[in-house]
Amino acid sequence: MRHKRAKGAAYGLAGLMTFLLLTSCTPLLLGGTATSASIADDHRSVGTVVNDAWIKLRAEALITADKPLHRASHVDVTSVDGLVLLTGETAQIADRNKILTIVRGIKGIRRIIDQLRIAPPSSFGARLADSWITLRVKSALLADGLDANPIKVVTAHRVVYLLGLVPAAVGNKAARAASRIPHVRSIVELFENRS
Repeated sequence: MRHKRAKGAAYGLAGLMTFLLLTSCTPLLLGGTATSASIADDHRSVGTVVNDAWIKLRAEALITADKPLHRASHVDVTSVDGLVLLTGETAQIADRNKILTIVRGIKGIRRIIDQLRIAPPSSFGARLADSWITLRVKSALLADGLDANPIKVVTAHRVVYLLGLVPAAVGNKAARAASRIPHVRSIVELFENRS
């Protein structure tokens, strides 16, 4: 039994590390110890990045565990410095309320921004179009000379959400860059200003 638990914990840790690697939020592990330095130019500490990853994984796991809710919904969870953005679709208001109750029960969340739509889950094509917009926005940020690391870009239903801890001037420049991308319906700035 202990072997199974240890193996499960190892898989969980490997999954978390893979997630962090894939999202460019890699903690610096040197000689088996994690440093307390900020990650890249993200302006978040290793602990904050790990907490955000935990919030996302926990919320998605709890929503997925409720099979009827999971089948009737498509929910994307984004966490930046404890600010959680919920995007996607859910079939009924009662389902949205259930999702919000689940997410509110997770420790480490400072604020939840509910952008869930009451609708059937979006098609693969619609999600692919949103991913393409996200990629174009990130490219536009780089083309405008912005450091895209501290700026999280999320697109849902052609609405672009910009999150991160950045100075107001950087946030304004990022929003202008995103506004030039074709097919963007609107831009929602959720930046927290840093002086």
